Amino acid sequence: MSSAAVSVDALSLAIAAGVPAVLWGAPGTGKSSAVMALAEASGMPCEVVIASIREPSDFAGLPIVVGEGVRFAPPRWASNLAEAGEGVLFLDEISTAPPAVQAALLRVVLERVVGDLRLPETVAIVAAANPPDQAADGWDLSAPLANRFCHLDWSVDAQSVAAGLVAGFPSPTPPVLADDWKDRLPLSAGLVGAFLGLRPSLVSAPPTDRSSAGRAWPSPRTWEMVVRLLAACDASGAGQPVRCALALRSMGD
Repeated sequence: MSSAAVSVDALSLAIAAGVPAVLWGAPGTGKSSAVMALAEASGMPCEVVIASIREPSDFAGLPIVVGEGVRFAPPRWASNLAEAGEGVLFLDEISTAPPAVQAALLRVVLERVVGDLRLPETVAIVAAANPPDQAADGWDLSAPLANRFCHLDWSVDAQSVAAGLVAGFPSPTPPVLADDWKDRLPLSAGLVGAFLGLRPSLVSAPPTDRSSAGRAWPSPRTWEMVVRLLAACDASGAGQPVRCALALRSMGD
């Protein structure tokens, strides 16, 4: 299985499990196309939001005086997703978002709250990022924002690109999780808990240097993500490469 195929399968499982995910890769390698193709294959609307051209109010809501109070009106893309009842919020070029915009994204990614609007749990949150040194006016992700995502590396190989150019790039196949897939959560939680019992130093390890800033790092929040991801892997019969991409790379090993 190619590295791109592993990343697509891992991303599709993260979406199915309700875990926000960010794809890291060089510009021009098809990250955005893969996300939109996956949304289309899943039959879900996809709202693309380019971080570099947004203001904090595009995520925190625009303050509007109503009577003697103030409400924070959500932007149209958030209302569209809420009205659809499901979909993909695609935060493209998130590594071009300045610190003020990243701060406004914190509640969006963690709680799915945009202004005074709460997005349905069936709305998936996906981001794509270029390494800061390869992004236009790139920024490192703040540690709190990075900790809200499952991080997936995106790369392509010559054979897959050549085959896609000749025969067309294959459409992704979204996983189908049974309605009772969450019944597997206790087993996954037990495995993660046993691991942390042996490696307590990994319960929380915030980044301490610039080289690791903006990437995955372990915390109780991300271990909860791993529990959900492992349960989804079990329910879908995902192979070891996909499990490693989700559970190991997302923890910054």
